Amino acid sequence: MARRKKRKTNNRFVVISLILFLTVAFFVVYQRDTIYRVFRPAEQQARTYRYYQTYFNKYSVFGIDVSLYQGDINWTKLSSKQKIDFVFIRATAGNNRVDSKFAYNWEYAKKYNIKRGAYHYYRPNEKSTDQANLFINTVVIESGDLPPVLDIEEFSKVQSIRSLKRGLLNWLHLVENHYGVTPMLYTYNKFYFQLFAKDERFSRYPLWIAWYNINRNPDEIIDDWSFWQFTDKGILRGIEGGVDINIFNGTPEDFKKLLIP
Repeated sequence: MARRKKRKTNNRFVVISLILFLTVAFFVVYQRDTIYRVFRPAEQQARTYRYYQTYFNKYSVFGIDVSLYQGDINWTKLSSKQKIDFVFIRATAGNNRVDSKFAYNWEYAKKYNIKRGAYHYYRPNEKSTDQANLFINTVVIESGDLPPVLDIEEFSKVQSIRSLKRGLLNWLHLVENHYGVTPMLYTYNKFYFQLFAKDERFSRYPLWIAWYNINRNPDEIIDDWSFWQFTDKGILRGIEGGVDINIFNGTPEDFKKLLIP
């Protein structure tokens, strides 16, 4: 009887181990992007905007990106206490959501002479034409603004990679045709390599890359990038809580050439 009990215990152990292995395997295969966002290989200490300007002294054009999650920004304090060269502002998400702080942020960025750009958060399970139309109907771009941006960070649960890419290209084409300017593409580094790095159809769109690693420059992994979002824990006067900080890859003269004439 002792031997039978031992075999029963071993069998239970094998079954539990198999269940744990299959659970871990599922998350690694199907939830890898969620895992990446939670466990990013990055230095994530909260630092001031000025600290990063000194730390990255080889660059000269710095900015931020904001959305409703930054709450009511004090634009007077923000613009007077730090030199903000540009700000990307979330305008829309999916096919039906206008960022509740967009109009306010868009107006005040212009009022305080901060170069502004609008971005759309793309939902991969919704129709790309509807998403493009929402952005077009929401954002009025003027001379001196930055090109519109497509933000894509998720894989679709209802369509193939090929179909997802067609939708992204459709959004980019519709927006480009409407505004007469080439849009930009935002994503994080692993998503970029999985979807866009070897697809020439996306190479014409300036890249804004999210890579939270201040110890390694994107030049080490990407040949051509325009903006680099390197932290979401920046500290700025005028904004409560952490905020994304970005670097432009070029001189102030290069930055001016990117602006809409």
